[in-house]
Amino acid sequence: MEAYKKYKPSGIDWIGDVPEHWETVRLKYRATVNDEVLPENTDTDYEIEYVDIGSVDEKKGIIATDKLTFGNAPSRARRKVKDGDTIISTVRTYLRAITSINNPPENLVVSTGFAVVRPCHIDPKFFSYSLRENSFVESVMSRSVGVSYPAITATAIGDIGIAVPSLSVVS
Repeated sequence: MEAYKKYKPSGIDWIGDVPEHWETVRLKYRATVNDEVLPENTDTDYEIEYVDIGSVDEKKGIIATDKLTFGNAPSRARRKVKDGDTIISTVRTYLRAITSINNPPENLVVSTGFAVVRPCHIDPKFFSYSLRENSFVESVMSRSVGVSYPAITATAIGDIGIAVPSLSVVS
């Protein structure tokens, strides 16, 4: 692909220069985080496909799911996902358990150890690619707190700067 004609500084060290018509914003201004959860009063016989942090591979994405009833699922099996979401592990961030969600079954649920990021006004594939880019992942890891079990809050993820095409160009 051809390079853009003009670039400008992004204002964020790890991003560097960006195309002139792009903007740098906090993730939370182009996405929502953790929109939907299964409520506590969900029918105990409701079957879910559950994804835990160990079931997400940096390169392969979701490599396994567990079919469980809500009543037998761990208490962390609560976050609902939709097509186009990206899940980011908020615990043991060094594992790089980040992947896009593509055509999930309606009953797919991920651990509360993930931040479920849902893009707004931006192509979900581009957005997910940006969130899996090495510099973004390094930024998540550098903001993680703790030695043996480093973790980051969903709020802290939402505060990370990202570079995206300007909405005025996209619209």
